[in-house]
Amino acid sequence: MIYDDYLTTAELQRWILETDVSWNNISPEAALTQPELLEQIRDSALIESYFPLYTTNLLRACWDQVDLTAVFSVQLYESYKHFYVLNRYLEVVGYRPLTDRDLIEVRANCIHNRVEDPLRELARYMISEHFAAYFFLRASRQAKEPVLRQITAFIAKDEFRHTQFAYDLLEPRVRNHEEARTSVLEAGVNFIHVGADVVQHVPIAQKNDFQAILTLDKKMHRLCGISISEFSKKDIYAAY
Repeated sequence: MIYDDYLTTAELQRWILETDVSWNNISPEAALTQPELLEQIRDSALIESYFPLYTTNLLRACWDQVDLTAVFSVQLYESYKHFYVLNRYLEVVGYRPLTDRDLIEVRANCIHNRVEDPLRELARYMISEHFAAYFFLRASRQAKEPVLRQITAFIAKDEFRHTQFAYDLLEPRVRNHEEARTSVLEAGVNFIHVGADVVQHVPIAQKNDFQAILTLDKKMHRLCGISISEFSKKDIYAAY
C-alpha cells in the first residue's frame, strides 16, 4: 500500500522543530533587510494554515479512497508544521506574525469551498506542491539570514515529497483511463494554485521559473503520455 512507503519515507526525512532548527542563531537584523522575502514567507505561512480546511474538504470528497485519505493524514500534519515554523520565525524576527484572527478570516472566506472533482483537485494539489517546492528551494538560496535558509530548505524537501506522493496517487487512477488522463491534463492547462484560495499573489521565487515549468511538463508527460504544453497545442489545433 502506498501509505506504507510514504509513511516510511516521511519518517526517514522528518526534521525536528526544536533540535534541527537553529532558533537561537536567528539574526533579525539580517532577516529584516529582505522585507519582500519576509512578506512572501508570511503569505506562505497563511497558505499552509489553510490546509486543515482544504484537506478536510478533499478527504470528505474522497472518503472511500483509503490510500488517498491515509496519505493525506500525514500531509496535513506536515503542512500545519510548515505554518507553525514559518510563523514562529516571523515572530522571532519581528515581522508581522499571523494571529488567530488572520487564520479565522482565511477560513471564513474559504468555508464554502467544495471539491467537485476529486481527480482534478488531486492534480491541482500536485502541481501546487510542485511550484511550492521550487519557491522554497529558491528562497533557501536567496535568503541572507542563515536560519531562514535552513527552514526553507527543510520545507522544500517536504514539498517535493508531497508532489511525488500526489503523482503516485494519480498514476493508478489515470492508467488505462483516457477520460481520467484528459481530466488531469485539463487541470494542468487551467491550473489555479491552491494558495490562490487564500492570498492574492501566490509567492514565487522568480517569474517564469523555466526549470519548474519544464520539470512539471516532463512529469505530466510521464503520468499521462503527453505533456501539458503538447496537450494545450492539441486543443488549439482542434479548434480550427
